[in-house]
Amino acid sequence: MDAFAHMRPYCRDEVPAALQLLLGALDWESVLSPFIGLEATTVLLESMSEISSVEDFQDAVSKTFIENVLEKTASKVTFSNPEAFDSRGALFISNHRDIVLDPSLINLALLSLGAETTEIGIGSNLLETPWVEALVRLNKSFIVKRGGSLREQLASSAEVAAYVRHVIGKESSSVWLAHREGRAKNGDDRTSPALIRMLMNGEDASAWNALRVHPVTLSYEWDPCDAMKVKELLVSAANGGVYEKEAGEDERSMKQGLFGWKGNIHVAIGEPVLWEEGLEEGRPHTWLADKLDKRLHQAIRIWPSQHWAAQQLSHINSTMVDDWSSIWDPEMLSEQDSELCLERVTGIQKELRHLPFSADEIHRKWCEITVRPLLNHRNVEVSEVFM
Repeated sequence: MDAFAHMRPYCRDEVPAALQLLLGALDWESVLSPFIGLEATTVLLESMSEISSVEDFQDAVSKTFIENVLEKTASKVTFSNPEAFDSRGALFISNHRDIVLDPSLINLALLSLGAETTEIGIGSNLLETPWVEALVRLNKSFIVKRGGSLREQLASSAEVAAYVRHVIGKESSSVWLAHREGRAKNGDDRTSPALIRMLMNGEDASAWNALRVHPVTLSYEWDPCDAMKVKELLVSAANGGVYEKEAGEDERSMKQGLFGWKGNIHVAIGEPVLWEEGLEEGRPHTWLADKLDKRLHQAIRIWPSQHWAAQQLSHINSTMVDDWSSIWDPEMLSEQDSELCLERVTGIQKELRHLPFSADEIHRKWCEITVRPLLNHRNVEVSEVFM
């Protein structure tokens, strides 16, 4: 009996019906052609007739689509990984930038090494219509149930932990999970200890180490959703921490994340985070989450925009740090970089001019979001010196 039939990627005999549902849901030519072009859309849709498995779907559809998106929205995509890296039976946990691109970029990194793609954990809250579920399960995704009562949440956590161990241990395949629910709006990437607790599921050190948890750091030169994040943070602060999303805002955010400009992107796969002696006597899920964060922050690729943000915050006496001069490096910032950053901020100020916030407030908030990865990277460097 297939205990995971309701959540796992489709088996070969389930693919034809899922494809039929997917193709009949929308006019895909009119949906896709504005973003990837009519020729690429035609090739992609014609390839559907040859698909008989999730592997076929990823090769003919997902890979083609993502490569076309990156060709139009990124300058360059680079990868790095440990020596003697083996992706079989590994769990990849990455910082969260975009629910579509996060696992897609990791899969491109794996394919560049001749490795198989990873299974993808997707929250059920994103699957509002049957065709969306068909799409993600065709794309080698499994469903992580969100919401419900406390009892239902605990049952779901145990089921996900069991499924991840099944894929990694019995099938020797890999799995990807985001390090937290939702993206960090303020740029401060932090792993949820609840995720680590779910994966541990009451097990011991050997069970954790058997997961071979690789942290993966995704670094974008430009955040395509930065204007939306600035807006949300300013409105939330003005309303006592409350922010009510407008109708369709999640969909617009996903579209902007996919099709907005990202510049350079780097994907860094790290060494596995292993259990250390004595963890069982404390709060291992908190320690392991913190260890993952240190690895994620250490591997962040720093871009000129982050140095510019630090420079700007030093001019307006931001209290985020005591001494900004030790944070940003003038040699990392050319006159052209500064002009690009100013142009970016000016564009966001114009986009948000209908809101009751000054240009200075928008400028400052963008800098605070943008500088955070640099601060986290610097903090890891300092902590390593004193260890």
